[in-house]
Amino acid sequence: MKSLDKTAAYAPRIVVVGGINMNLITSSDVIPQPGQTVTGNSIYTTPGGKGANQAVGAARMGAKVSIIGRVGDDQYGVELIENLRSEGIDIDSVYKDSHAQSGVAIILLDKHGQNYIVQVRGANLLMGVTEVDAAEEKLINSDVLMIQNELPLSVTKNVASKAKQLGVKVIFDPAPADNNLKEIIEYVDVIMPNQNEAEFLTGIKINSETSARKASIVLLGTGVSTVVIKMGELGAYFATATESGFISAIPSKVVDSVAAGDAFGASFAVSVAENLSLYQSVMKGCIAGSLAVTKQGAQVSMPDRIIVDSLVS
Repeated sequence: MKSLDKTAAYAPRIVVVGGINMNLITSSDVIPQPGQTVTGNSIYTTPGGKGANQAVGAARMGAKVSIIGRVGDDQYGVELIENLRSEGIDIDSVYKDSHAQSGVAIILLDKHGQNYIVQVRGANLLMGVTEVDAAEEKLINSDVLMIQNELPLSVTKNVASKAKQLGVKVIFDPAPADNNLKEIIEYVDVIMPNQNEAEFLTGIKINSETSARKASIVLLGTGVSTVVIKMGELGAYFATATESGFISAIPSKVVDSVAAGDAFGASFAVSVAENLSLYQSVMKGCIAGSLAVTKQGAQVSMPDRIIVDSLVS
């Protein structure tokens, strides 16, 4: 990462290239089986998408954030852009597309607040050279690039490559998990899967510190320098070639877990941009994730810096 003067007044600069969706969320005490109809408790819409969630989370943690993405030329698109603007995020490179609807995620929450998600990516899948060019401009003088798997691989790969050339640290959230890791890993500094994604990528079921350690060894073997495995209510495991550790999550009453991983990622990325240690960065990620699950919704659940910092021990 390039050397910048991190004075007390310095606001880290984060670029997010990722999905922007409207979430349609319903909850039910019973998860339906095939052919079964169950009664829901509530239904509502809320802005989401991993990229947009992480952008909002990073902004609330005090970063200067630019997001590059695409929405449909529809009412959801209007609402999604306005919500990002209201958070103080640079939206100059969020494009409206008349050829596709805005991305939508249909989310079912069970009685424990755990989520089941179906994505219709819509306009997100039409991202291309326009977004890559916009990202290259935004990456100049930035500290961290955050990417996910919600976009066409060509976009994510090209943006990550440009960030690497510019000396910008690349944090990759491989969600949803796929088989294209080898296509992008050479440009990634930190890979940050959750338990399910880590299991998909390594074949190791993640349910303890020991299993997370085994999975991290496999992931480090791909050439990435840092692995952070988000483990939900358990906490998070981190590893490099020279250090590793496990940090427990703060006990929380889970209301909605849908964006906990994005809250973790945003807080972690800002901490990395501020040159905090890996341990400190993961700890602040765990705090943010633990706070996010206590509120309903995605972007609305992102905690701000004051409360996260107040819980740092």
